[in-house]
Amino acid sequence: MKKKTTKDIVIDNIILLIPLLIYSIFKNGYLLYEKNLVNEYMIFKPFYLTLISIIIKFGFDIIFEHKLKINYNLLSMILVSMIMPYNINLIVFLITLPIVYFLTTILEKKFTFNKVCLMYLIIVLVNSFFTPFTYESILESKFTFSFSFFDLLMGRCIGGIASTSIIFSLFAYIILINSFYYKKDIPLTINITYLILAFIAFLINKDSNILLNSEVVFASVFIATLPKYSPYKIKGQIISGILIGIISFIIALIWNPTISIYIAILIASLLGNLNDAKKKNKISFA
Repeated sequence: MKKKTTKDIVIDNIILLIPLLIYSIFKNGYLLYEKNLVNEYMIFKPFYLTLISIIIKFGFDIIFEHKLKINYNLLSMILVSMIMPYNINLIVFLITLPIVYFLTTILEKKFTFNKVCLMYLIIVLVNSFFTPFTYESILESKFTFSFSFFDLLMGRCIGGIASTSIIFSLFAYIILINSFYYKKDIPLTINITYLILAFIAFLINKDSNILLNSEVVFASVFIATLPKYSPYKIKGQIISGILIGIISFIIALIWNPTISIYIAILIASLLGNLNDAKKKNKISFA
């Protein structure tokens, strides 16, 4: 079997993200347009965010590398765009993203951290100064819905603009575990740990709000497993997964279920549990 290059791996991941992006245009675009809550141009807001991310990444490529490169930085930028809250201001996103991309790329030379999560948290924080801090779409804030379990699995829940479909995330996981490079123990450990704790909490307080968390599934599959920021050894992957699951549960329980997994992944990376990841010797924007 031919050994896959970084480019091949990144393309594989991007292909698996396409169904989530298409579904997000339906959920956070067409359904809002159908209710006359947005105009026809805003149907494609999830796509605009992704396109902006790609253009900015390739812009840095041209400026610093003098050629376009398909690598993990491209995947990271796409992931950042997909986990943004619906109410992200496009102007704020357009201005903030290149700044945080530049700064985090410089910081990567000094220490290891999950770049996607840090960029995401900074942009969400900046956006909160201009729009209310919420993950509800216009439709979700104006109407109360009663969805079936399948609807929730499909993605009819509150979360990132293109990251709510548990079904598509799990489908991607099933595909990815057949690849030798994929760190399959991390998503498995995160979700088992989180679900056990969330179920115990449910038995105690009868609150199911944190039990089915689409962001935990999405982030564990695509973000917690990024090679540059996650352990290579199986033991490290399991420890990291358990830690992320615990921290994510605690934050979800006391504050916000949607943002909890991203804070947890960032904390785990900063605590040094990913110290067997390779360090970069120079700054590269490719």
